[in-house]
Amino acid sequence: MFFGGGDFQLWKLHTFGDYLAFFLFILAGMVVFVLIVRHMNAQRNHEAAVKKVTKRLKRLAKKPSKIYSNVSFLLDSGKQQFDGVLMDRSGIYLLRAYGWGTKIYGTPEGENWRREDPKRKEEFPNPLPQLKKGAEEIGKILEANGVLGVKIMPMVVFADNYQTPELYLGYGSFSTTYQEMKTWYKKQSAVKEAQYDFNRVSSILNGIQAN
Repeated sequence: MFFGGGDFQLWKLHTFGDYLAFFLFILAGMVVFVLIVRHMNAQRNHEAAVKKVTKRLKRLAKKPSKIYSNVSFLLDSGKQQFDGVLMDRSGIYLLRAYGWGTKIYGTPEGENWRREDPKRKEEFPNPLPQLKKGAEEIGKILEANGVLGVKIMPMVVFADNYQTPELYLGYGSFSTTYQEMKTWYKKQSAVKEAQYDFNRVSSILNGIQAN
């Protein structure tokens, strides 16, 4: 058996050993493929999404910066949990991350959003109301401590590792994908120096962090 023209031969299979070696090569490739797919599926969950998004934010954040992962703050309405909270020189970002979904549908004002992939669909609560409420309450705490004008905003990241998710959420969704997060973040943080007393705000947030 050969492929190509002239005297060029891609491979020859003559003996039983040749066929066995070829079969084992194909089988090994299939096993590797299955293991890769299983690993990717295992990473399509909330915990893995939070871990990889916060890890990348640490690399992207402009100094001075600080990131809280899986943190809860004691606010006026009670304890509120965030997947992550990023402080950088431009402001504060309240993170919600999602581990799967290749198509995301919804509106900034809608009660629920929907995510899909080729095998499943799921409606989930629009994360913006809770994140905006958290931003408002954190802002009031900062103001009560004499810190005014700090930008505090939601950041919703869809981190499916099969492909770049398609977002159909409309203007004002504060949303991006893991693959496009660098571009989104650069647009939001385009300042050359800290816009507030970073150490003071860091101390205040540490003081409202729930144990």
